[in-house]
Amino acid sequence: MTVLTVSCATQTNVNASPPILPTLAQKDYTSFDGDSFGYEKWTHKNHSVKKVIIGVHGISGHAGDYANLGEYFLKVSPDTVVYAPETRGQGMDLDKSRRGDVIHVEDWYRDLYTFTELVRKLYPNAKIVWFGESMGSLIVIHAYNRPPHGARKPDALVISSPIVDVVSKVPGWKYAAVRALAALLPKLKISLESLAQEEHPMVTQDGIHYQQVAKNPWYIKRYTLRLLLALSQMSEALPDEAERVDCPVLVLHGGKDIFTSDASVKKWFAHFPASEKNKLLFYPSSYHLLMYDHEREKIFSDVVKWLKKVN
Repeated sequence: MTVLTVSCATQTNVNASPPILPTLAQKDYTSFDGDSFGYEKWTHKNHSVKKVIIGVHGISGHAGDYANLGEYFLKVSPDTVVYAPETRGQGMDLDKSRRGDVIHVEDWYRDLYTFTELVRKLYPNAKIVWFGESMGSLIVIHAYNRPPHGARKPDALVISSPIVDVVSKVPGWKYAAVRALAALLPKLKISLESLAQEEHPMVTQDGIHYQQVAKNPWYIKRYTLRLLLALSQMSEALPDEAERVDCPVLVLHGGKDIFTSDASVKKWFAHFPASEKNKLLFYPSSYHLLMYDHEREKIFSDVVKWLKKVN
């Protein structure tokens, strides 16, 4: 008699995809989902690194916006290095089809934590400082309060030109229209200029920034409504987010910043938990892009002094 044996064991899926392993290469890194993004760095080999600044750029910007800061630290603070990753959906995203859009803002947070952990492996004993500029300030604050399971938060935050009252800078009817249209046509793209009350706002003292913007390879003409609405909602939530931050915070603000008033920044800063290590610095004659503006050397010097107190 022939006996037929049939296995009832669960069949293993031999075609299952291997887990994604984030990696840091010389000019780009692989993030949590397997996508790659470029980054810039300002590092040296001859000194012991005590602090690592990770910069998050603003809208219509790119990682190279941190060049002035990075070069300054190389000259005056040899125990500090600066890294800056490109932001998903911005003008230097390697996936050109994604530029000007973001589907889930949580991806920004996970990208930042992934990049941070990769850099931390290079400097395991160094303090990690997130430095967010403009839109980057929104990402940094929100990401701080949403670490993935097992991820380590940064040791300190530097917030430059925070966008804390974006709604007041957009005419009410335009904001209502964006909210309504975003629900129906989330991928519809519009220009930032179409929302602004001023076509070419002054963002540096010399006023030439907007003359150069359209010539940059990372310039994006239009952004999706869902991205712009997400930024607005992130801005509105900043007071609640600030109350949950439990690390040292330095906030930098220009008195001529057309996007956010001194009063709004002061009111927002008061939401951070009371701490002698938290500091708010105003630069009355400076504009929005502090790292490009005429007082940048003084501002960078103030950042260096503050960081010395962060242990």
